Amino acid sequence: MATPSAQALPAPSYSATIRHLRAFLSVAKHRSFTRAATELRLSQPSLTMTIQQLEDIVGGVLFDRTTRNVILTQEGTDLFPVAERVVDDFDLAIRNIRLTAWSRNSCVRVAVVSSIATKILPRILDGFLASRPGVRVQLREGNSNDVRRLVRRNEVDVGFASMDGDDAELVFKPLFRDQLGLFLRNDHALHAVAKDGVLRWADLANHNFVGLTPDTATGPILSQMEHLPESLRVPKLEVSTYPTLWALIENGLGITTAPALAAEFLPDNGIAFLGLTEPVAWRSVYIVSRLGRAPSPIVTALVAAIEQDLATIAKGHSRITTS
Repeated sequence: MATPSAQALPAPSYSATIRHLRAFLSVAKHRSFTRAATELRLSQPSLTMTIQQLEDIVGGVLFDRTTRNVILTQEGTDLFPVAERVVDDFDLAIRNIRLTAWSRNSCVRVAVVSSIATKILPRILDGFLASRPGVRVQLREGNSNDVRRLVRRNEVDVGFASMDGDDAELVFKPLFRDQLGLFLRNDHALHAVAKDGVLRWADLANHNFVGLTPDTATGPILSQMEHLPESLRVPKLEVSTYPTLWALIENGLGITTAPALAAEFLPDNGIAFLGLTEPVAWRSVYIVSRLGRAPSPIVTALVAAIEQDLATIAKGHSRITTS
């Protein structure tokens, strides 16, 4: 059964605010309502009212006021370390949030597949950064599975990759699509077979083929195609990154298939690109973002720059489309 004193205890009030606690701490520090009002940029009547409100909330007098001094009461002494800790924690949280917001608006963290990393970003980043002093860009290149994982873990702000089925944590917005074609050395025998720069998938039979692993965008596309030559369905070599792929092709270890964007602005490294048909196969690339996370203005600006450059490349292009 409750004691009489407990029954008489009023219900606690939780309406104290940081403003109340700051006012209390300032008066306690200066031992003066006048000096505290100056520090807080308040009128003295306003400060007095704030302290009175806090005293009503805690249910006790916090200061003994004399004509010459202001001294903490026992209730004020008890409240002081608690108020100081609460205000310090609040100020620290605000500083951290402000720092995070500043960092988010001054640094773009991007995860990209190789074709975007090597064919699009080098064309736009100089102008993008030149018009935004102080902005930094962090690029993380990987296959599509890598990109999706980085976005899902919030390790990057945005990603550009293929879609591998529905994902409850990610949002996919179509960016562009491009056809798969054949990459081979300029001196490869298949050049003689090509008609107007195009081959059939069946023409690749019995040639050494370097495949891409299932965690890339290209690997799953080939796995879903019917009637591929055995040398393509079960290649002797499989890699997961384009730098390794190009190195193997340059050194004559075989031929490979990759999306048409990879053929744009090919360096003079002895590698050629041929179209592939019967059937025509497309790779789709998406803007990948975390569900429920709104992009910062700087991320939106970078995405828009990439979309604009891709639209320029796709204009009049038969193997790349943004529609």
